Amino acid sequence: MLTYVLNSQDLADVRFAVSPVAEMVLSLRALRDPGRFPLQLGWVRTVQPQVAALDWSVLRWLVNDTMGSPDFLTPRPTSPLTQLSDELDLIATVNPETFERQLVAVNGELPEDLTVDKVVEALSEYWDAVMAPYWSRMRTLLSADISYRGHVVTQQGTGAMLNGLGPAITYADGLLKVDRVAEQSRTEHIDGRGLVLQPTLFGPHAVIPFDPGAEPLLGYPPRGQANLWSVVEPPSRHDLAQLIGTPRAHILALLSYPRTTTDLAGELKVTPSAVSQHLQLLRRTGLVEPQRTGKQVLYRPTELAALLTGIGEAQ
Repeated sequence: MLTYVLNSQDLADVRFAVSPVAEMVLSLRALRDPGRFPLQLGWVRTVQPQVAALDWSVLRWLVNDTMGSPDFLTPRPTSPLTQLSDELDLIATVNPETFERQLVAVNGELPEDLTVDKVVEALSEYWDAVMAPYWSRMRTLLSADISYRGHVVTQQGTGAMLNGLGPAITYADGLLKVDRVAEQSRTEHIDGRGLVLQPTLFGPHAVIPFDPGAEPLLGYPPRGQANLWSVVEPPSRHDLAQLIGTPRAHILALLSYPRTTTDLAGELKVTPSAVSQHLQLLRRTGLVEPQRTGKQVLYRPTELAALLTGIGEAQ
């Protein structure tokens, strides 16, 4: 069990993030032991033809028999919009001592010819083969869960939100307890470092840093996984246009990644006010949601829109 000790300021500073590279690394668990991940068997079965061609001489060292992975492979994300390329760049700059120490701690040994460059290359190939084709669907679900948790915080408070993260996670009186994650129990104080909550499809109960004292991070199982791999044929563009109107269907088609009103207006060659009217209707009907980044407001499709259209967020 891991116990995080949070003071009132720590509770106020809790934030959410999505990590493409963490989902990728943690997904190795499901390929290694599919029986632990019944909700992801749809993905495991689908990617089997590509799995054999991957570089397992490297990938086998990135997760051990007890599902542990070195922390440098899962750097703490800072935003729900974290990009894979940025995280791979961060992994590529890991200190050689940290690289060796953490891999030995996880595996008990380190092959002489294993380098960080080989790890990054193997992960990039893995992403292209078995993650990229499905990432829109995955990320849409993860983002939808974050939105839901935000509503819980607003309506019921941070304590209620923490207690709803999963059966292995409980919170009371400043103590956030995470069960089923480590053989040896430990207690760590947040002490102003900030706790990042990260929904992950490959927990399955919870995910914590491997190293004691690492930056506070808690991966938890998101809602809605049971239907993630259900095969539903999306409507054609013509059908969708008849349902919601051609301009709004075109806007949804353009939201393969978060975009601003001005960006969409330029793409559609119409005024920003015209786009804004369509976006407000799409927002009221639950098909898009705004997210402020600095002074910009980005719009992205909701989980409902992804299920309706087959589109979602890009990496």
